[in-house]
Amino acid sequence: MKTYEMSDEEKEFLAGYDLTKYDRPSVAADVVVFSVMKDDECEDVRRLQEKKLKILLIRRGGFPYKGSWAMPGGFCRKGEDVIDSARRELCEETGIDDAYVKLVGVYGEPGRDPRGWVISSTYMALMNAGACRLKAGDDAQDARWFTFELTDVSTEATEVSGTSEEIAKNEVEASYKVQNGKRYRLVLKNADSDIKLTAVLRKTDMSSCGRSSDSYDIEECEGLAFDHARIITEAVLGLREDVRRDMKLAFDLLPDRFTLTELQNVYEQIWDMELTTPNFRRKIVEYVEETDAYQSGERYRPAKLFTRRNDARK
Repeated sequence: MKTYEMSDEEKEFLAGYDLTKYDRPSVAADVVVFSVMKDDECEDVRRLQEKKLKILLIRRGGFPYKGSWAMPGGFCRKGEDVIDSARRELCEETGIDDAYVKLVGVYGEPGRDPRGWVISSTYMALMNAGACRLKAGDDAQDARWFTFELTDVSTEATEVSGTSEEIAKNEVEASYKVQNGKRYRLVLKNADSDIKLTAVLRKTDMSSCGRSSDSYDIEECEGLAFDHARIITEAVLGLREDVRRDMKLAFDLLPDRFTLTELQNVYEQIWDMELTTPNFRRKIVEYVEETDAYQSGERYRPAKLFTRRNDARK
């Protein structure tokens, strides 16, 4: 890389430049970590055990939001690139330093962090659960994987009471919300405990305000710290769209060898829909190739193992 050469005039300008006259935020790097693993709640031994798409959360060990659950992350160190901060935090929590990482968004809304002005550069990471070695960081009480449900509740009826004028006003407001933005309910559950985290968010189209992205406002939230309910929602929706545009991304959630049933299950988990097996296999055939190996150690008939084609790798 060619070194930028400054003129003497520019050097003189920078020597007298005072950056402290501007207010400066703290910068954090947070990560929404996705992985696919067996569903511990499956009790039918006769059934092929389905794997679930899960998100890694840590339980905060200190204030603010002590005891609440949050995404892994932390403040950037001096001289550290933001994405390197995200990768460092990811490695500290999972032991993986080569996961697929992509920017979700930058969040700097005033008041989002009670400690002060904090801007979060947030990434999503896709990783194979078999290579993960989960470990809570020094500032966390616990680290767990959570299944999640993101449901469109835009037309869900709500119970209203009061005078006829108040009821009519509530109905008008509810109709306005449906017309001007979707409402989502986010539910996260941990299979090893009774932990359940919930949030309701409203999506608003901001194109009329000159913004290309949508806004997600948190209406209700229980158990999640900061604005992480909003960020997780945007990451889930973003992952679905990313995989629609580039189906190869889903392979980062799998080991090197997998069955076609396992592969199909990953796409079904990401898109939250059932796929027709013959159609799926016709579409995926260009990305995979057979191996000579078969699945072992399972209760059902061993299935052929496949791997990603070399020309389908990033």
